[in-house]
Amino acid sequence: MKKFLLAAVASTIAFAAAPSAQAAQFLTISGPSGNFGDDSVTCANGGVFCSFTRTFSFTTPVGFNLASSDISSILTGTNGATNIDFTTVTLNGVNFNTLSTGTQEFRNLLNQTLVAGGVNTLFVSGNVGAAGSAAAADASFSGNLSFATAASAVPEPATWGLMVVGFGMIGSAARGRKSKTTVRFA
Repeated sequence: MKKFLLAAVASTIAFAAAPSAQAAQFLTISGPSGNFGDDSVTCANGGVFCSFTRTFSFTTPVGFNLASSDISSILTGTNGATNIDFTTVTLNGVNFNTLSTGTQEFRNLLNQTLVAGGVNTLFVSGNVGAAGSAAAADASFSGNLSFATAASAVPEPATWGLMVVGFGMIGSAARGRKSKTTVRFA
């Protein structure tokens, strides 16, 4: 929970710090982290309620093979037209975990395996606005990506050798401990 709160705060700060002149849809990756989002989700038909989809593609950064991510959208003020309800958030087809819905939407994905140097797709869809809202206004969402390297789960050859020798010694010791029956004649 502590990681989620830290990620949510970081996401909110990153979104608040984004300059307003920035392009509506953005994805920035630098080293082991990045951010993505859209600071201007509007209804194309000028209405106050519509669906949207956003697709972000990126190449796995060199030296990393795991990704964790969070995404958030928070209704600010009372204008329901700025509310976003996520319907689907995936990274390479794997669904994010839903942590909260409603006026404060939070989702996350932890330790998703990525292909080294491969192209990854982050897909976000949802609904913007609320029926009966006074006027259409820009809604927004933002998210963070963090990359890591998974330790190899396969032992090195030297480790295998030590394990085999160790098991052999245990087997040898167990074999040598067979109970011996001693018969004494009086």
